[in-house]
Amino acid sequence: MARNAPNKQLKELLLEADWTARELAEAINSEGSAQSLNLRYDRTSVAHWLRGSRPRPPVPQLIAAVFARRLRRPVLPGDTGLVHEGIEPGQDSKPNETEPEDDPLARLVSLTRADVLPTTRSALTRMIYTPASITPPTWPATRAPSPGPPSGTIGPQTADTRALEEMAVVFARQMGHRGGGHGRSALAAYLTDDAATLLARSSDGAQHRGLLVQTAELSHLLAKMTFDTDFHALAQSYLLTALDLAHQAHDRRTYAITLRTLSLQALERGHPQAAADLADAAVHTAPQEISGATRAFLLAQRALTHAHGRRHHEALTDLIDAEHHHDPDPKGQGPFATYPRAGFHYQRGEILLALDELPQALQAFDSSTHHRRPHDNRQIALTQARRAETLLRLGHLDAACNAWHAFLQHYPLLRSTRADSALARLQTNLRPYLRHPHAAHAHDTAQALSRTRTRPPPRVGLMREAACPGGS
Repeated sequence: MARNAPNKQLKELLLEADWTARELAEAINSEGSAQSLNLRYDRTSVAHWLRGSRPRPPVPQLIAAVFARRLRRPVLPGDTGLVHEGIEPGQDSKPNETEPEDDPLARLVSLTRADVLPTTRSALTRMIYTPASITPPTWPATRAPSPGPPSGTIGPQTADTRALEEMAVVFARQMGHRGGGHGRSALAAYLTDDAATLLARSSDGAQHRGLLVQTAELSHLLAKMTFDTDFHALAQSYLLTALDLAHQAHDRRTYAITLRTLSLQALERGHPQAAADLADAAVHTAPQEISGATRAFLLAQRALTHAHGRRHHEALTDLIDAEHHHDPDPKGQGPFATYPRAGFHYQRGEILLALDELPQALQAFDSSTHHRRPHDNRQIALTQARRAETLLRLGHLDAACNAWHAFLQHYPLLRSTRADSALARLQTNLRPYLRHPHAAHAHDTAQALSRTRTRPPPRVGLMREAACPGGS
């Protein structure tokens, strides 16, 4: 589109969305506020854009995001007519703009190198999230050998693969204990200095595919930790890189699990149709030979997207199917091989809560709490918060306050945006009950804790756990 020519693309999007210029401006300002940007656009700003002017980055990405949410379909910045031809908003701040698009390892190294240093990390954390549009890949016609070394062999490649597996366990445990804000930069540094080096040294073959899978899982874990610090666009970049690494390894299972996490992110960010599409793609991508734990993990997320789409029958069908497949004691080990009872019951509670089945949801959250391990502070805190919210909706104020006090005991140990959001919801939910001593005490404790946090309060919205089996 020539500069200062009428913007037909933006006009068509406005018509499709049934928005006035003022309504679009308000939506942009609201989206900007959710991403810590203070914007004050009005209808005259939109009128200027319709006549051909273009706002500075990252505003075109914000506009694409609000249209995507309104229209319930992918909308890219280029679709708005507000991007210079051949240039995407914020492109000059992306550390990987010169890396080959078909080289996920180069992109991962570029991202993690920039992420490790505070001076270059700021550009990554300012990127604007829009839901990913995934093109299904082409998989080998015949089944590739299982990634990793043959059982019983010994050698440098086997030791390297096991080293990456062990580090995945370490970082997954660390996130469960302390939240995504603890150790995130350390995992980025490990991927840059160790995992990428091991992978670059390996030759093609089964051992190389094994390292690709392990590196994809570590990138996935880094995305999960980044997600938990509210840097959603950066988290998505790590997930998309993990997808490409899994595809290179011919590993449909890891690819499907990563699609599932992209679905969770899209749902939490207010894009239910994109979330449903990604969850469905995850179920259909997974190979038939996956474990029951992984099958249940994928089906449970699809059930959740059905529940938020008010597709009651489909949600319960997938939930029942997930319960049938769920294996709480699978043979595999590590955060990507297991789906513990606590995580499964938590997800079951989320599904039932979205369906307004409150007594059954409470029962599921109670079961999740019962099976939590003592040191999993993040998961215990989030589960207790959900128990409290469900109890309050059922009219059990004292029991809800007891659950919130349990949440507050674990909260100070965490650096987690999801925990911060639960703390904000606690204060909002208890505000009408401040004459009740138990509620007032919980509210005042939460308010005191919130003052100790230096970052702005998070946007209160849907909060869920789990980015990989074993993570919820």
